[in-house]
Amino acid sequence: MTTQPTVGEVVAITTTDSKPLLLVSSTTDDDVTGVLLADLATETRHRLQATESDTVTRREVAAAIAQADELMSFTVPQTDYVLVERDSSRPRPFEGGEH
Repeated sequence: MTTQPTVGEVVAITTTDSKPLLLVSSTTDDDVTGVLLADLATETRHRLQATESDTVTRREVAAAIAQADELMSFTVPQTDYVLVERDSSRPRPFEGGEH
């Protein structure tokens, strides 16, 4: 069973070969919803990286991004993602693959 991520964490969608990264904006027992990191502006991605070790700020940034009308959100079943970022010691936090 996959570890349930929290708002602000990053997961990789495993149902495609490219394993796109999703910034989690909400969770349920069965799935997660978020926005693709590839859809975010470079400045926004840098801000996310800067808040990696600050969980409260990361959640605030994720909530602000989720409220942006121009971004499409995706809901992914629990079986179709892997957590790629939780530990702040991770050397390259925005890269796909299992953690």
